[in-house]
Amino acid sequence: MAEAKRLSVRTKTAFGIGATAEAAISIVFNSFNFLFYNNVLGLSGTLCGLAVTIAMVFDAVSDPLVGSISDRFRSRLGRRHPFLYAAPVPMAFCFVAIYSPPSSLEEFGLFIWFTVSTVLLRTATTFYHVPHLALGAEMTTDYGERSVIMSYNTIFALIGTSGTYYLAWSYFGTLDAGTSDRNGYVTLSAAVAVFAIFVIFASAYFTRDQVARLSKAPANLPRFSLKGLLDEVVVCLRNDNFRVLLFGMIFLSSTLGLHETLTAHIGLFFFGLAEDQIRFLALGAPPGLMIATILTPKLHLWFDKRETLIVGILGMTTSVAGPIVLRLFGWFPENGAPALFPILCVLKGTSYAASAIMVISIVSTLADVTDEHELVTGLRQEGIFFASRSFFSKLTSGLGHLLAGIAIDVIAFPVGVRPGEIDPDTLYRFGVVAGPLTVLPAFISLFFFARYGIDKARHAEIRRELDARA
Repeated sequence: MAEAKRLSVRTKTAFGIGATAEAAISIVFNSFNFLFYNNVLGLSGTLCGLAVTIAMVFDAVSDPLVGSISDRFRSRLGRRHPFLYAAPVPMAFCFVAIYSPPSSLEEFGLFIWFTVSTVLLRTATTFYHVPHLALGAEMTTDYGERSVIMSYNTIFALIGTSGTYYLAWSYFGTLDAGTSDRNGYVTLSAAVAVFAIFVIFASAYFTRDQVARLSKAPANLPRFSLKGLLDEVVVCLRNDNFRVLLFGMIFLSSTLGLHETLTAHIGLFFFGLAEDQIRFLALGAPPGLMIATILTPKLHLWFDKRETLIVGILGMTTSVAGPIVLRLFGWFPENGAPALFPILCVLKGTSYAASAIMVISIVSTLADVTDEHELVTGLRQEGIFFASRSFFSKLTSGLGHLLAGIAIDVIAFPVGVRPGEIDPDTLYRFGVVAGPLTVLPAFISLFFFARYGIDKARHAEIRRELDARA
């Protein structure tokens, strides 16, 4: 068992920086995939959504599978690090493949290419994401220090998100055809892929000194089998706190996925921003991340993680849907108005801060649930529990692409168009989808998160009993 000790800033930074790679890939996938396949290549929105949904079905198997295998893995590099070294090159290759379909493919061929390359990308990502998060949970058993280390992970993830967002839109702003340039997506994906390989290798290398003090594969874990994996998942689902977190994450991911999938359409078509304007929305990230880094661990100690999570969700939903809803009622600056862009920048910064608070809280609560699970079952299985977090992150894009694709087809949003070429009625219908309908699942998630039951006092009691048992 890892000691309940303070980790050095170097170690927390080395762990957290690995999240920038996955975040960079994720933001390009979620922000530009739909734009690329639907608006540039002409694939129907429903088929775009179906492709990612099929990949989500594979995730439902691969995520707990990798979690279970890594829980049992034995090597001189420990349980998690071998996966961190093996995953980045396949991740990068599959990511570039998504944006490199042969030009001769018709619609069905595009659908198959998109589906297969997405399945392979997300499977390769699982081999990194699940062991990486499990590693973070193993590094410390302290209630507050867990919040800090997950803050590092979340903050670096949002740095990867905002930085890639800024650079990607800056790049498209230099192209004559903007986001309609098919070759631009190939160049962007190749640059992000190289970055991801470098960062993940660096994170694995500079956290290798922690291997000696991390938990080893429990001797009481039976050998891996598919039946055993199913039994483990069933046992985890019997945990009330894990179950409410899981259902809450499913609904929350619907909101996050819809917003991320439609974010390019919102900026380009709904608010009429140019590519070189949209990139500056990322400048709200630094102050937002700074606030979240400082505030979240303190909020967890003052008000506990459940209340902090709920506040983060409310802040996120208000900042992303508020301007769209106000526009629908005619209470928001019109496109081109001087006040429009500054207000959107402030709200984007608010959404970064609220999202960081929200994600830190979710990951930290999952780490605490692993302690409760060990107390009840005697098994230490971070991999299985954090497979749910991996599935949640990919469920975000899966549900987002599916729901957004169906909605785009239902409202007959045109393809192959430039900003300013869409009639007002279609834009209004799009606003209804991107605003109130997008945040509705997040409000449903609050019903589940409010039932999470491990507070600071309960976690301290769990740790005392585990320490006494040890």
